Amino acid sequence: MIQIKHRNTGEILLEIAADSLVGMKLVGKNLSGADLSSQVLRNCVFDSDNLDEASFARSNLEGATFIGASVKRACFDGANMTRVVMTDAILNESSFVRTNLSKANLRYAKLPNCNMTGARLVEADVSMCDLQCNLIEANLTRCDLRGSNLTGADLTRAKVDEANFTDASMTDAILEETYIERAINACAKHKPFKPKSHVAKRPWWMVWA
Repeated sequence: MIQIKHRNTGEILLEIAADSLVGMKLVGKNLSGADLSSQVLRNCVFDSDNLDEASFARSNLEGATFIGASVKRACFDGANMTRVVMTDAILNESSFVRTNLSKANLRYAKLPNCNMTGARLVEADVSMCDLQCNLIEANLTRCDLRGSNLTGADLTRAKVDEANFTDASMTDAILEETYIERAINACAKHKPFKPKSHVAKRPWWMVWA
């Protein structure tokens, strides 16, 4: 018997008559606040679940799916999320610090205000995503970012070799120490636009003085 408990209160949210969660289908469950940290969750199905504020820190989620799931303010720090499918997932304010998302599919996912510091997104599909978030030192090598919203995103020291930014919105994105010449169609302001300091004009009657 496996018990999934709330990460803060210890309340039992779900009991499963099994010895392993590998490949388990947990579709449409309310697991808000669940503690699923340091678990082996390969190929699990969390489609359409409510997983707001849940913790998956350091878990093995390789091949798991979260299609259309609500996973706001959740923690995935240090997790293995290789080949995870999170299309249309709502991930606002979640944390993916040092998370391995290589070859993951996050198309159309919403990730505003997420912390993806040091995340590995090699060959991941994050096209058409809302990526207005922290991507400092993230590895975006060969990542598909076509049509994504990176407005104001912080990509300081990110690795973007062969990443595809075609049609991505990058206004005011921060790209300090990021070599965008190695990326495909990456065009953005390196820092938010700052108007020049005001210069007092001469009165009109002095124009010909």
